[in-house]
Amino acid sequence: MTVLFLFWVLCLSLIDVRVHRLPDQLTLPGAAVAAAWALAHDPTWILGGVGWAGIYLLTGVVVGGIGGGDIKFALGLGIVAASAAPAAWVGAVVGASIVSLAGSRVLRGGRGGEIPHGPGMAIATVVAIAA
Repeated sequence: MTVLFLFWVLCLSLIDVRVHRLPDQLTLPGAAVAAAWALAHDPTWILGGVGWAGIYLLTGVVVGGIGGGDIKFALGLGIVAASAAPAAWVGAVVGASIVSLAGSRVLRGGRGGEIPHGPGMAIATVVAIAA
């Protein structure tokens, strides 16, 4: 399952970097597989996905800047992060914004501008689970 997860986040990250979009054809099946896996092991992990996606949905509605692909990607990532530990889930959610902000500073030289958020979400989740 680990190899499949890493392949999924790598594919989505590369696509997001290239076209600034996280396609439904990959985010939704990934979230479905994560949910099925959670149902087989501990259904409460699904709350991690719903929680992260909910935070992003609310942020997108109130502030903007969060796309639908990010919300759907958060659903699957949140389930997997919750499976590791509550602290891993918090680390992934908070870390995603930190990694993306740091990436923006480095890639844009502090000038602002948009960078894809999917890679930051993926990196933060992988690091949080590994920690």
